[in-house]
Amino acid sequence: MPLNLDSNNGPIDGNDRQYQDVLQDLQANILKAHGRDESVHIFLTFPDPRKEPQKTTTLRRLISEIATQYITSAKKQLDDAVAWRGNKIDGGVLVHIALSSSGYEKLGFPDNNQPKGANLQNRREATPQQLNDDYAQVFQLGMKRRQYALIDPPFSSWEQPYRNDIDALVIIADNNWTNVKNTQLEITDKLNGVATVATIERGTKIRRQFNNQKEKPVVEHFGFTDGVGNPLFLKQDLEREQGDTAKRLFSARLNLVLVPDPLGTPNVSFGSFLIFRKLEQNVQGFKKAELELSKKLGVSRELAGAMAVGRFEDGTPLVLQGNDGSENLNDFDYSNDREGLKCPFQAHLRKTNPRLESVREIGPFARSEKQELGHRITRRAVTYGGPLSDFSNLDNLPTGGVGLLFMCYQSDIWEQFEFIQRFWSNHPRFLERDMWQFVNVTNNNYDRTGLDAVSGQSLPGQRDPVIQEEPQPPTNWLKERDKKTEKADVQFANFVKLKGGEYFFSPSISFLKSLPNLPQNFSAPPIEEPVPSKTYIVQQGDYLFLIAEKAYGDGGNNGVIYEANKNVIGPNPGSIFPGQILYIPILNTEPKPGQEYIVLSGDYLFLIAEKAYKDGNRYLEIYNANRDVIGPDPKVLVPGTRLRIP
Repeated sequence: MPLNLDSNNGPIDGNDRQYQDVLQDLQANILKAHGRDESVHIFLTFPDPRKEPQKTTTLRRLISEIATQYITSAKKQLDDAVAWRGNKIDGGVLVHIALSSSGYEKLGFPDNNQPKGANLQNRREATPQQLNDDYAQVFQLGMKRRQYALIDPPFSSWEQPYRNDIDALVIIADNNWTNVKNTQLEITDKLNGVATVATIERGTKIRRQFNNQKEKPVVEHFGFTDGVGNPLFLKQDLEREQGDTAKRLFSARLNLVLVPDPLGTPNVSFGSFLIFRKLEQNVQGFKKAELELSKKLGVSRELAGAMAVGRFEDGTPLVLQGNDGSENLNDFDYSNDREGLKCPFQAHLRKTNPRLESVREIGPFARSEKQELGHRITRRAVTYGGPLSDFSNLDNLPTGGVGLLFMCYQSDIWEQFEFIQRFWSNHPRFLERDMWQFVNVTNNNYDRTGLDAVSGQSLPGQRDPVIQEEPQPPTNWLKERDKKTEKADVQFANFVKLKGGEYFFSPSISFLKSLPNLPQNFSAPPIEEPVPSKTYIVQQGDYLFLIAEKAYGDGGNNGVIYEANKNVIGPNPGSIFPGQILYIPILNTEPKPGQEYIVLSGDYLFLIAEKAYKDGNRYLEIYNANRDVIGPDPKVLVPGTRLRIP
């Protein structure tokens, strides 16, 4: 029976007959985590169809065969879950296939035939005249071209296999490692000589016993309970969630994770955008910073770590109590901690899931509950690199080689994963107590929220083009609960490093099965030109003056491009080479006296005055000069509005 995402109002009953066709055509692991302990992630590169068309024909047929023989549907996954809960019957090996934009292209489906993000907020894309919210269909761009926005390390520093095209991801999971390995060999043998295995990542869940939980929960390499608090799309899962607040925060509509598969059956075939990021964890650095912070504040090491994460290692939310041991892991929000005096604003849990805290009628991040909840991601992740470390000797802890194979599903990459990373985790002012106010309020607790202490990213000299700030580590910490924060000069940030990744789409099963019979289009891509607000791939013969001349009509602006890409180009502006990805910035995005300024997402007058004059108290000068365009309320600034900076 057809499914209308617009009229779906919440979690569905997985047993309802009207959804069976949809669940039969939807891949497993999207609506519900597969739950298996062992997994491999096979990254494939496809042949160039213009050079080896016969291989592409064969590849289409083989993918269809793999989908028919191995792939697991959401329907089977739900039936297996019932069998496991009732009679402990194992559901067996799970297989899932996802394609990148380049993978679609090499199979004969150019950009205009590929899945598109839902854009549930109806945002406008960036233009050479103004950034607006910087919205883009980023799946087609790929993760490498989003470095400037996410403040990722330049892809030239990624692990070698991820520097080239990654066209597909095959996930194989089971509780038995032998079953995973055998299925891996069967699938790779089938594709041998047709597709190239770029790399294979093994994931193994690690578990740890805590007194407040009956079963050993899954943890990550820093030692904290992981995977708690995902959106719930099935009524059966929501009913098992404890507490009214948790049910409210985790209840989710299908349009948060699903979009129609444009190459499947209308209203029956759906898929989801899948993010993969290999995140290396510096366990030694994190634990030593945890110890240093505890000494400077005079608190326990456990509390110092909880302030960075937002939970104690056993999952106890810091906002609920100042020690571990709670059995309430999910039924809470931050409504009783408006000042950030129970849980710091920079805590990872608070930054990446503010639980409606960012909602303000005139706020820069979310103006309704629906808008904030629309940023949630469906997180699926597994650790790699070995067992949990022994934390008794900090000098023996790993500085690399272990980490998280981070994955998440969503209906819009920009609106969900990228928004959380950019405007929450990286944003130095997100959740700052007075950030939505325009008057000069002395904040005695947080001068800047700072980076998310766990997943925030920064690079020397690199600013997000929208927030126009280089994020810095947090400095305000709690010595005592419900007391004023104190400064602690501890570099509690950047212990997680991206080693490679890509944006994928997990299509409908019927699309994968019907690949051999679908039309294909291998038209040549258009010649790319440098355009402000977009990324540009350096071509043979390019140099910065020429690129600036093409982008702005004035080669003298080459320094603007260099400043925006120093982390990619390096210390010598003349050393660019073909294949480098450069961000071409819009000119004049900084407010300067005597010039016009375009309001960006997250702006407010005090902040603009602080940037323009180094004195936020002068905000009224800007308001009085622009009262006719701002209107009667100086707190309301609309992105895209042009202001004159007197």
